[in-house]
Amino acid sequence: MLDPKLDTIAVLDFGGQYAHLIANRVRALGVYCVVQAPEDFRAGAGAPAGLILSGGPQSVTDEHVRLMRARLAGYGNPILGICFGHQLLAKLYGGRLAHGSERQYGPTPIHCDPSAELFLGLPTEQTVWMSHGDHVAELPPRFRATAAAENCAVAAYEADLRPIYGVQFHPEVVHTPHGNAILRNFLTTCRIRTPWVAEGMRRRVVEQTRAAAGDAALFLLVSGGVDSLVTLQVCIEAVGPERVRSLHVDTGLMRLGESDDILKFLAAEGFQNIEIERAEARFLRELAGVADPEQKRAIIGRLFVEVLREKLQKLDLGENWKLVQGTIYPDTIESGGTKNAAKIKTHHNRVPEIQAMIDRGLVVEPLRDLYKDEVRLLGRELGLPQPLLDRHPFPGPGLGIRLLCHDGSAAAPAAFADAPRLETELAKVGLRGRILPVKSVGVQGDERSYRHPAVVWSPDGRWPAWPELNALANRLVNELADINRVVIALDDLSRTEFALRETFVDRAGLDRLREVDARLQRRLARFPEIWQAPVIALPLFDAAGNQAFVLRPVCSRDAMTADVYPIDFGLLAKLARETRAVPGAGALFYDVTTKPPGTIEWE
Repeated sequence: MLDPKLDTIAVLDFGGQYAHLIANRVRALGVYCVVQAPEDFRAGAGAPAGLILSGGPQSVTDEHVRLMRARLAGYGNPILGICFGHQLLAKLYGGRLAHGSERQYGPTPIHCDPSAELFLGLPTEQTVWMSHGDHVAELPPRFRATAAAENCAVAAYEADLRPIYGVQFHPEVVHTPHGNAILRNFLTTCRIRTPWVAEGMRRRVVEQTRAAAGDAALFLLVSGGVDSLVTLQVCIEAVGPERVRSLHVDTGLMRLGESDDILKFLAAEGFQNIEIERAEARFLRELAGVADPEQKRAIIGRLFVEVLREKLQKLDLGENWKLVQGTIYPDTIESGGTKNAAKIKTHHNRVPEIQAMIDRGLVVEPLRDLYKDEVRLLGRELGLPQPLLDRHPFPGPGLGIRLLCHDGSAAAPAAFADAPRLETELAKVGLRGRILPVKSVGVQGDERSYRHPAVVWSPDGRWPAWPELNALANRLVNELADINRVVIALDDLSRTEFALRETFVDRAGLDRLREVDARLQRRLARFPEIWQAPVIALPLFDAAGNQAFVLRPVCSRDAMTADVYPIDFGLLAKLARETRAVPGAGALFYDVTTKPPGTIEWE
């Protein structure tokens, strides 16, 4: 809804992973901004001072062009297209697109024209964050390219006669270092006369939660992570502690000793009305024999609801209650939570049982429009202790999605089409590698991918420096269609074969994963720059029957993009020894994939 008293920027949401993030960044720059569906936009009186077309998971179609031609008729204010929006504007005004021949995901160096409106005052050479398969092959008449990358001749453009701009990359993500400055330059062209100052986040979230709660009692599932604990504190402040009850469910999918540690921690911090339900046997019984990642998430989400309902019956809260969830915006968008967005993976708080409650108005989600960095900022405003806010994020389904499964029904592929090219590219830098027969989820061009990782090793123990290694991993994922991740191993794997083995979520596998995770996390605890460090158990075993594991430490701020933590190789060797010290554990792979193209979790 546009505010007639304020100059407004509208973001047209074509389903990109970052549409809401664009609006978030614009508001942070002091300009009021709203997100709209493209079909809801109207030019004419009261139209926004500027328009941003978001990314999206699809290729530009003639239908998109027809839609925007009708919507933009008579609109003369500045327009910025980002990724899909960049391509759509180019096609709309007479340019030509090429599809899928030059994919780019992750950090990409570009050369900019410093005289271009978007790049005024910025370095000529800079790194930006790409996530696209299609690209602009030919510009419309009277448009000129203002930035180029090695494999993308039109990384940005502007029109000569109208304030129309496009960027193939994503200026809104934190991994585009000059992205805020690029957005600020665009806002300057919009001639904003009414700066906007956001109200305090604490006040806004608490008031929204109070309104959503009405006179109902609130019941919250507390995992012990940052999101659920900040949500709990918001609810207490919104409606008072006497109307807030909370439950921690020990699913058996938690990390080593975590459920007990959570209860001790919460008691020490003065949180009240928290109970624990020991439900490990129930969760493991339902997950037995299930290998599909989406099915596992659905089962875990359904069981959470069942446990919740049974607990509510025992508490006798009556009919006037609402469920509270610590859902944050990345959870919503990755679950396909906006009209045009692709589903990357179903989060446990978006399974059908929960969605039905949402549709009936029985769910309150205080953090649903916030990113992880904003949740931590809100936690500080609420007075929560810093050690709590600095905890690594942990997924709601827990280790259930970090223990990858295989049901034995499909054998490993006999060969991969990209295997020869992988070997050729690695040989150029003295490395070797192969494509692994497991799959993991990724996000490429705002669309879900489900592809294989490539494992890389050095036969002589010599590795490129981290910048070169990062660039190599990025190039391999961009150029090889079979893969969406690259992992490295310090072992020479030339004579090591890994076989897929039937693997399900069970106590033995979880205990092994818990022990490996605990050992690695202890070693990594002294590195505050690591935002999250998932440990993943693979259904891959060597000839001795030892299981392979993956360590994925990443640097991020909001979970929408993530970079690789450049670990010291001496420390990595120690971590590999720690892993092998656990009975039944074998090789340790180190995931060197940015997000995109790889999501932070593997499932």
